[in-house]
Amino acid sequence: MRARPFRKLAAIILSGLTGASAAAGCGGADTSGVTAADVVPLDQAPLSDAAPARVVGIGEATHGNKEFVRTRLLVIQRLVRDHGFRTVAIEADFGGTAVAGDYVMGGEGSAEGAAKALGFDLYRTRETADLIKWIHDHNAAADDRDKIRLYGFDMQRYDRNKERLLRYLAKVDPALRREAETSLADLTDATRTTQDPKKTAAAASAAGRLVTTMRAGRERYVKASSAQSYAPALHHAETIWRGARLQTSGNDYAAKRDAWMAGSIGWIADTEAAQGRKKIIVAGHNGHIDKSGAAFPFQSMGQRLAKTYGGGYFAIGTEFGRSTFISKDEDSGARKRFTVSHDAPVAKLFGGEPMGYVNLAQASADPGNRELLTSKIRMGSVGDGFRSAYSSILWAYTVEMVPAKSYDALIYVPEASPVTPL
Repeated sequence: MRARPFRKLAAIILSGLTGASAAAGCGGADTSGVTAADVVPLDQAPLSDAAPARVVGIGEATHGNKEFVRTRLLVIQRLVRDHGFRTVAIEADFGGTAVAGDYVMGGEGSAEGAAKALGFDLYRTRETADLIKWIHDHNAAADDRDKIRLYGFDMQRYDRNKERLLRYLAKVDPALRREAETSLADLTDATRTTQDPKKTAAAASAAGRLVTTMRAGRERYVKASSAQSYAPALHHAETIWRGARLQTSGNDYAAKRDAWMAGSIGWIADTEAAQGRKKIIVAGHNGHIDKSGAAFPFQSMGQRLAKTYGGGYFAIGTEFGRSTFISKDEDSGARKRFTVSHDAPVAKLFGGEPMGYVNLAQASADPGNRELLTSKIRMGSVGDGFRSAYSSILWAYTVEMVPAKSYDALIYVPEASPVTPL
């Protein structure tokens, strides 16, 4: 019902923008003085610039592209092999990623099953399974201290979190387990967006009371289990609580989600640091990784991480020239292929390198590069939700930002192709 007026508006906007965009070229930015002298192929980039950071963020400009998953894998491999990183956190369900985490630590299952467990359709791909398989194989050959721990930092799913929480409570507090099973019954993945709001609100209140009970009973629960098993169980309860609160938050949904994702990353970082693993890789959409919060009218996850860790947060963004990706069609609900393209101003920084890496501080030593990187330009940005009509409107798949304020490094893919669904 909403598609027709949007398409009419899109046509009006497009007619007014086409001429201006063509005249401006490169998004209106002056690239005449830009040089590609600082680009290196990503698979040869030492990432020594990112190595000292406590948290390294690796973004993807578009969900649903195989090259951006490949980019993520190459960054993880280099940071693990050469720079001592042993923790990876991805923009996926905390409970579902715990299932994948069991697999990579030598548990039963398969990489494909682990990818499907992550909780979002955008991860049900051959490329994500390959990334998980690499972590699994690395761990199989590594000493315990060198194994990679895998986490999710999102809170938009219930089922896997409930399974693990109830399993823990069955061991330490059977009565509370029975109460939780009943009070949280209306929170399911299948009815997450269709559930009666009153039932969701009631379950959210019950989840909040459960969290309070578990926090107050920490000493008793740790004694009955261990600190190592209590901490994730409590986080599963907190994840359920926050997920239910998101569903009743209205216009504050996105702002609360980013705030809680940043908090979850902090929890992961602290949990891992307590066990001697002080460096963490965080993988998600560019909009969440970006240190300037350009994509949102609220304080984003990346802004929060930059505030918390200061120079200890190193953000790597990605960009494309043309992108064919798989995303949820907002009109039909099905997953479909879409294609967008734009005259990316930063492309000249990368010359003809098909997957190049540029450190922005290093590149900015050149005056022409610095002029570009400190200017507001449009960069690609597509989440998991799109319409065919958006492909005709530059503003629908790009965000205006200052690259040097948003990222510490950039990776550019001239032609990004779609992932392979499992």
